[in-house]
Amino acid sequence: LFQVSLLWQTKEFFNNSTLHGVRYIAEQGRPFAERFMWFCFTAIGAVAAFIIIVSLWEKFQTNPTITGLDTDFHNQHVIFPTILICPIEPFDEERSKEFAQEKMTKFESDYEIYENFLNSLTKLSYSNLEEAVTASLDILNDGNVEELSLRSAAFASAISCPDLFKSCEFRDDPIECCNSFLPKYTEHGFCYAFNPRFQETETTIDRFKLQHELLETDRKWAVHLALQRSANVYVHAQSEISGWDFRPQLEWHPDFSSDVLITMKQTYTTEEARQLSIGQRKCIFPNEVHIKSFPFDDEYTFTGCMMDCRIKKALKLCHCLPPFYHPVPGGSLTPYCTAQELSCLSRYAKNITQITDCRQCELSCLNTVYDVDKLTKVSNAESTQDESAYINVEYLTWPIIRYKREVLFGWVDLLVSFGGIAGLFLGFSLLSGVEILYYFSLRACCMIYKDREVLEEIQQEKVNKPPERVNLSLRIGKRKQQEAKISPKHTIKLKKHEKPLKITPFKQSHISTIRFSEAKDEKSLNFPYLP
Repeated sequence: LFQVSLLWQTKEFFNNSTLHGVRYIAEQGRPFAERFMWFCFTAIGAVAAFIIIVSLWEKFQTNPTITGLDTDFHNQHVIFPTILICPIEPFDEERSKEFAQEKMTKFESDYEIYENFLNSLTKLSYSNLEEAVTASLDILNDGNVEELSLRSAAFASAISCPDLFKSCEFRDDPIECCNSFLPKYTEHGFCYAFNPRFQETETTIDRFKLQHELLETDRKWAVHLALQRSANVYVHAQSEISGWDFRPQLEWHPDFSSDVLITMKQTYTTEEARQLSIGQRKCIFPNEVHIKSFPFDDEYTFTGCMMDCRIKKALKLCHCLPPFYHPVPGGSLTPYCTAQELSCLSRYAKNITQITDCRQCELSCLNTVYDVDKLTKVSNAESTQDESAYINVEYLTWPIIRYKREVLFGWVDLLVSFGGIAGLFLGFSLLSGVEILYYFSLRACCMIYKDREVLEEIQQEKVNKPPERVNLSLRIGKRKQQEAKISPKHTIKLKKHEKPLKITPFKQSHISTIRFSEAKDEKSLNFPYLP
C-alpha cells in the first residue's frame, strides 16, 4: 500500500506543486508535445541551477576568504623577533675533555675517537646524521657509551656563552649576553637564542616569561652583537619555535661586519572566520588546536605542529626520541635515542623531514614573518678585525601595516546564493523543500491509515484491470485491398512435413502468413508479416 500511496502522492505533487512548469508536465488532457516541451524547459532549468550551485559550493570550499591591507593600525610597542645564533663549530674541546674523562672508560687511549663523536653531537642535525653514525662506530665497544645520554653529552661538550659572545647591545644599550642569550639544542645543532619562546635545559623546558619589546621612541630598534666564532643567524617571530623549518638569513664570519635590516609582516584573522573549517580558511587559531608535544603551551604555531609531526614519525620509525628535541610528556615511555640507534635516524632522515606527511599543519591565523629588506657585508681590515666585526639586526621601519584575513563568502552568503539560483531557474524556495518532504513522507504515511480503503480499491482496480489490447496492425493508407504477393525474398521454403495455411487479408491491408510446423512432438507458430 505504501507504494500505491507514493504513486498517488507523486501525481498530487505534480498537479499542485509550486515549482515552475511542473504542473503542466502531469496535467491530463494536454497534448504530448506541450507536456514534453515543459519537461525540457524544467530539465534545462534544473541542470543549469545544479551547475551554478556546484560552482558556488566549490568557491565556498576553496576560496571563501580574502586578505587585504589593514592601514588603521599603529602599535606603540612591538615584540622583538627571536635571534638564533648557531655556531658553525659549536664544539668546546676543554669542556668535552672534562665530560669524557668522567663518563668514558677508554678516554685516555682513544681521545681522538671520542672527540670526533662529541663534536658531531654538538652540531647534530637531520642533514649530518650519517657523519655522527660514522663517528660512533669506533666507540660502540665502550660499555659506558650504551648508557650515555647523547643530549647531556651535547650540552656538556658545546661552547659556553662567554666563549662565544664578546659584547651585546639591545636598543643601543649594553646588555649582559649570557642573561639574554639562552642555550638551545635545536634541529640545527647547539645554538643560543635571544628572546626565545622557550627556555630549556638538558631535562626541562618551560615558557620564557621575559619578552624583549621595542618602543617607538627607542633610540634604536636593533640588537648589536660581537661574536668570536663563525655562526649562522636565524631571525623568526618570537611566537614560533626554532627548528628545521627555518633557514639562516645570514652566514657570518669574523672577518665581516654585517647589517641585517628587517621588516615585519603580520597577518591576523577576524573572528568571523571561525565559522569556516580549517581547510577553508587555511589557518588555525592559536587556541583551536593543542599540540601534544608542547603540553605546557596553549598556543598553536605552525613550526610547533611541524616539529610535533617529525617527533611522531621518529618515534614511529625508530621508537626513540632524537637528542636535539626537548623532553616530551611520558618520558619513560619515549626514551632518547642512544648511539646505537643513530643509524636508524640516519636511515629514515628523509622520511622524517618529508613535509607531505604533515598536511594537517596550517599557518597560524595570527602569523608573523620577517623579511630581510637589506643585507650589508663589509670586510674589515686585518688590524681592526677583532674590534669592529659585528652583527647588527635592526628594523628598517617601524611596523605600521599589517594584513587582515576576513570572510568573503560565508554560510549566509552561500545560503542566499543557493536560494537565488534555485528561485531564478525553478521557483524553488525553502518551503518548496518542506513541501516535497511533506508529500513523500508525512502525507504518504498518513494516507495509509486515513484512506486505506481508497488505496485498497485503487490497488484492486489495478490488479483486476484487463490487459490492454495490442494492435499489431500496420496502416498502409487508403489503397484498395489487394492480395498480397509474396516477393521472392520473403518466400519461405517449406519442408516436406509443413503445410501452408490459407492467406486471409485483413481490413487494414495487412497480410499475415501463418505457418504451422510439427517436429519431434513440438508445435510452433510462425508469423511472417508482409506488407
